[in-house]
Amino acid sequence: MQKIGNLKIKEGAFLAPMADYTNVAFRTLAKEYGSTLGYTELVSAKAICFNSKRTFEMLEVSEEEKPVFLQLFGNDPEVIANAIKIVEKKLPKNFVGYDLNCGCSVPKAIKGKYGCYLMDHPVLVGKIIAAMKNATKKPITAKLRIGLEKETFLEVAKEAEKNGADAICLHARFGKQGYSGVADWKKIKELKNKVKVPVIGNGDVVDVTTYKKMKKETNCDFVMVARGIIGNAFLFKQIKQFCEGKKVKEKNEKEILIEGKRFLELANDFSLGVNNVRGYFIGLANGFNGAKKLRDSFARAKNIEEIEKPFLKFFK
Repeated sequence: MQKIGNLKIKEGAFLAPMADYTNVAFRTLAKEYGSTLGYTELVSAKAICFNSKRTFEMLEVSEEEKPVFLQLFGNDPEVIANAIKIVEKKLPKNFVGYDLNCGCSVPKAIKGKYGCYLMDHPVLVGKIIAAMKNATKKPITAKLRIGLEKETFLEVAKEAEKNGADAICLHARFGKQGYSGVADWKKIKELKNKVKVPVIGNGDVVDVTTYKKMKKETNCDFVMVARGIIGNAFLFKQIKQFCEGKKVKEKNEKEILIEGKRFLELANDFSLGVNNVRGYFIGLANGFNGAKKLRDSFARAKNIEEIEKPFLKFFK
């Protein structure tokens, strides 16, 4: 069993923070299938400080999904530290650690000077990490890209490590790439060789084969799965089976039905709306005859019932 700070973590895969996807139902589903650590989608530190009702709704955590890290975005060390203090006071048992988002590369993030913008400002990242460490005794991590447009990940990682980061995650693409192209796993290996804290590899892990390959080629301590898990929580079960030395089962239509029904149950339990589940079901409708037609119906759905009905009809 490995550790991030004082947190012990079983062998397996992490659920990546993904905007509009990793809500409480998705994280709970992932944990039930075998994820060993979950991350919230990126949450505004400033909005927490302003006591935003919608933002605090994003901080809901189920007992079944723990352990969970809260991923924060912003660029002001004091604001981010204050956000952690507020969460620690109001929701002391929800999160086991906090993560700094240095990877979001959408235009809004760059214009707002957060996310991947920080990859061009290593010293600022160090100051933010130091402030986060002073705000809590829980582990602090940072999720990086190779850089925004130029390679800066080693400088940023070293500043983060120097200022107390307990682990560093690298999504091995430049910010300007978005999710295009192929992740450069050699950069994960390079990071692993340059820092002493645990390294979390991220990028293009879509099955057990790529999970094994990333671990072998990069020597990373942990693997984080992102887009490969959308509509495919079953992958966590497969990775868990592999890590336990068991036979890895193939996913079939019966498993798709079980997974989808369970996600609908969780969505109902946590009172989620159609926009919280649509993306997952679009991802789920993939790789079988009739999938495109089913995806199209999910995309047009105006409520959860309009997702549930065609889904159950198709698989029953």
